[in-house]
Amino acid sequence: MPAIDLARLKTQAARLAEQFGQPEAFLAGLYEMLDHYTNRTRRATQVVQRYSIPAYNTPQPVLRQIESELAALAEARPIEAVALVKALWDSGSLESRLLAANLLGCIPSAHAIPALSRLPDWLSRTTDREVQAALLSEAMARIRLENPPTFFLILENWLAPPRPSFQIWGMQALVPLLRDPRFENLPAVFRILQPAVRAAGPMTQVDLSACLTALERVSLTETVAFLREILQDQPSPVLLRTVRRMLPGLSPELQSALKEILRARNIQAR
Repeated sequence: MPAIDLARLKTQAARLAEQFGQPEAFLAGLYEMLDHYTNRTRRATQVVQRYSIPAYNTPQPVLRQIESELAALAEARPIEAVALVKALWDSGSLESRLLAANLLGCIPSAHAIPALSRLPDWLSRTTDREVQAALLSEAMARIRLENPPTFFLILENWLAPPRPSFQIWGMQALVPLLRDPRFENLPAVFRILQPAVRAAGPMTQVDLSACLTALERVSLTETVAFLREILQDQPSPVLLRTVRRMLPGLSPELQSALKEILRARNIQAR
């Protein structure tokens, strides 16, 4: 892999962006550029073991520069951006799919909504955590900020039982929102999250724990009140077991509150 010359990298990315409205030409230029910056010191078997799709092991500064060039174009030319997102995804490499997710998150939300409807299909067809994380965070960045009602509607559909894989995606997509210091609408989160919490089991336990941790950082008091309401309202035995299994991974404060809720419930059940 050649050393990265920032001035040259910016020029290469700008030339690549000139093909924005021509997906086939863009992909040809993209792969030529990625091949130029491939880290050939890593053995192919190492890349295969890490990813289930072809990967160029491209340095992050290269992808970030390409993303920077595409962001302004996505704003000005959203219809072409949607077409390029599809082409990048269909191309099937790690880098092209990460670029697809990032570009989708740069498109004005009104134009991005039809493309976002493809997310469940894309998520179900990839096992690569890096790509899944990009789809659930970067691809939804703009709609999360600009159109919260539509964002919550998408997640509400995902979080409805009995689809654990969709519920996992919904909880993972909530975490970036909860980490945004500008976010305040916890009641909306509690409303759409409640069905997934009530249906929680071994498959969703890890992601529910991560979601509760993010919720607690916004408001421990409101998170405890939310969980108390669910745990005192005829919770299933599976949910109770799941909560007990999650306890060691939660903060001491949330652990203590949940143990007290479970103790009070046991006393009432006698």
